[in-house]
Amino acid sequence: MNKSQKLQLIHTKIQKLKASTLVETIVAMLIVTIAFSLALLLMVNIGKNSNNSLKTKAYFLTNNIFVQTKAENTFVDQEYTYGNIFIKKTVKAYENNDELFQLNISAYDKQNHKLFEQNELVIIEND
Repeated sequence: MNKSQKLQLIHTKIQKLKASTLVETIVAMLIVTIAFSLALLLMVNIGKNSNNSLKTKAYFLTNNIFVQTKAENTFVDQEYTYGNIFIKKTVKAYENNDELFQLNISAYDKQNHKLFEQNELVIIEND
């Protein structure tokens, strides 16, 4: 094998690598930037909805107070505090009816934002 054949063989084995153009590079950077932006938006939304556990706790507490109120017939205005949840129970006459009352139980957080509210009409029989 002579020198020119060796060079030709080496030249065929070495392939040119395709280089990316400037447009392809910019498009790739744009795609990566969009992906990171979407990930950041997702993380921000998760952070905003972190008080869902607090709302769930408020739901169970108000439901417990509601069941307890009906079982014990304690239809009077009361306020409760459970950690960082404040619950207010009010009983009002409904449309000037002597036996029909509106029971409202509302739960609030430390900043006085309403977490959950439960309303129901109850019949209180006067003995």
